[in-house]
Amino acid sequence: MGDAARSGGLLGHAARRLVRRGLRGVWLAGDRPPGPVVWAANHHCWWDPFVALALLDRPGSPLLSRENADRYRFVRRLGGFAADEPRRGLALLGRGRTLIVYPEGELRPAGPPGPLAGGAAWLARRGGVPLWSAATRVVVRGHQAAEAYVCLRPVPGGGTAALAEGLAADLAALDAAVAAADPRAPLPGYRPAVAGRRSAEELLGRWSRPGVPSPPATGPGSGRDTTGAPAGPA
Repeated sequence: MGDAARSGGLLGHAARRLVRRGLRGVWLAGDRPPGPVVWAANHHCWWDPFVALALLDRPGSPLLSRENADRYRFVRRLGGFAADEPRRGLALLGRGRTLIVYPEGELRPAGPPGPLAGGAAWLARRGGVPLWSAATRVVVRGHQAAEAYVCLRPVPGGGTAALAEGLAADLAALDAAVAAADPRAPLPGYRPAVAGRRSAEELLGRWSRPGVPSPPATGPGSGRDTTGAPAGPA
């Protein structure tokens, strides 16, 4: 295993561990990209890069501001790159990694996406890889822990205007679903993708039923409980 694969594995492993312990789970609409892409997402929550890294099937390289690249140098050593390092980003793409980019350029309040810079489309075009839109929401609904939802799709034509249009439409649809759906059930059209933690209410309800043993610790891919949450460690 090469250095790039090892470092990518460390970032992904750390992100999945953090997500499993901190969120109720991650639900996905759309398919994961089959190869390296530029993953362009809104950035409205602290959890966003960890959700992206946890979802990816291949090593991911998150984009960092220069301030954060200097502060968290270990992330750069493990495959991150700074906003003022486009050549490093292209080199990481050439090694088969997916770049996780936030074209809004800052952490913003939840809502419609802000104006998008053209860097994500530029990296995809110069790197010869597809540009993918990842509309992301992390919300507290009808359970103890927050839930992450990601709508993932390729951007037609790979341009910034198409990215902005698609990201805005997917976020609007996602927010509408959150507002209308039963808060105790997963959103329609989203499937469990990364295991998370059950709420205290779910665990107590299971333990209180006669003849039902305490639930064992479970991992990703082990199924869902009756609420549709991906099973995971409590």
